[in-house]
Amino acid sequence: MNRRRLSGALPAVAAAAALAAGCASTPVYTGGGIDCRGAAWSAGVSSSAGAPVSADDNRMMDIIEAWIGTPYRYGGETKNGVDCSGFTQAVFREMGVSIPRTASTQAEAAEKVQPGDLRFGDIIFFNTSGGGISHCGIYIGDGFFVHASARRGVVRQSLANPYYFSRIVSAGRFL
Repeated sequence: MNRRRLSGALPAVAAAAALAAGCASTPVYTGGGIDCRGAAWSAGVSSSAGAPVSADDNRMMDIIEAWIGTPYRYGGETKNGVDCSGFTQAVFREMGVSIPRTASTQAEAAEKVQPGDLRFGDIIFFNTSGGGISHCGIYIGDGFFVHASARRGVVRQSLANPYYFSRIVSAGRFL
């Protein structure tokens, strides 16, 4: 897949708006020191934040692109079918980094990332179930992330999508 098409541009205003509604006024998930109180995410990120800049970033982008189109399968960990945390775990494993299996345990183990520090390869965590961190994806810059969607499999998604930006809980880093 063409790298330019995958990481397309998103105006800074949309990226900031995407992150503005990211968290409720109280933490959704409090394990492992994660504390999302909304104010930090309301600052947003610039539209160029996180673009691949290193050889490792480009290698990760190649790995991510190879997963695009993989069907969704709850509990899946292979290109025959994968769920969100199975996808993030598999990408990081191909990068030589071992991370936990579930979205919530990945959030606990990751180095906490502030909104203004978001960069390519960080994992963004979401509360999609109402019961805490239940979804994750890898930030690829320009206001986009890649994740395993239950309906569409592994896809690129804009953080400006109201469904996702209203459910951001936190972000974390393993690289």
